[in-house]
Amino acid sequence: MDYLADHTSGGRLRFSTDSKKFVLRVAYDCLDASSHMSLEGQGGFILLEETKRGTRLVKTFPPTFADQKGYTVSVDLSGGMRNYILYFPLYNAVHSLEIGLDEKATVGEGKRYREVKPIVYYGSSITQGGSASRPDNCYQALISKWNNVDYINLGFSGSARGEEAIAEYLPTIESSLFVCDYDYNANTPEDLERTHYRLYERYRAVRPDTPILFISRPNFKGAKEDKRREEIIRSTYERAKAQGDNNVYFLAGKTFFGSDKENCTVDGCHPNDLGFYRMAKKIYAKMKEIDAICSK
Repeated sequence: MDYLADHTSGGRLRFSTDSKKFVLRVAYDCLDASSHMSLEGQGGFILLEETKRGTRLVKTFPPTFADQKGYTVSVDLSGGMRNYILYFPLYNAVHSLEIGLDEKATVGEGKRYREVKPIVYYGSSITQGGSASRPDNCYQALISKWNNVDYINLGFSGSARGEEAIAEYLPTIESSLFVCDYDYNANTPEDLERTHYRLYERYRAVRPDTPILFISRPNFKGAKEDKRREEIIRSTYERAKAQGDNNVYFLAGKTFFGSDKENCTVDGCHPNDLGFYRMAKKIYAKMKEIDAICSK
């Protein structure tokens, strides 16, 4: 799964310009495509304008199935100095990216994120963004729209098993909050139990003051394994609390989707846009409980 590290999930470019034209040319080694995710979400770019009232969709830039090595697209802009944010693909690598503007256009840094450290998310394919229809519809992007806090997406489809390498890497990142969202891809509950508290210990040894939010899987079906996995994640939280760590928090993923959860996924596992929106609302509410830095 090494190739997943090249996927640009969580990548964004903020800028301001008065250009009346925006051209995007992207190249990649190959176009990744799956049966349960739109090309727009998997390999496309999304351009939003950032206004005082929130964000406004300017243009989606999806590839086609013929765009195996890249593509070039353009859109007319309104002109006048405006703030924009360009979201990168969730499930595709980007080899190169070129942006074209009017020759005499002014370019600035765009809207700034709030002056706090980014939120770090670690988890599986759901964390990476599967299967949002657009890159800005994964739950981290939605939360960032609401709180204007930068974020780092360390979601790894088919991976995220609390590996030794990631346990060493996560504490090296300064963050305002660490969201520990891995559950699905541990092969068995025993594997999850073997790694989950250990990852917490490794992180806390280096980052004693960073809040940690533990999350269990959202698509909870009530099976014995589902219950056992939730117990393991909850036990990490409870054990940490019992040892005096009052900066850990737990959120049960089974509360995310509601009674009509069958409408919240594309395949019984990966959230669609409705599922991600409901996840974002629940997680954002918990963040506001944790600390004011995570909310407006």
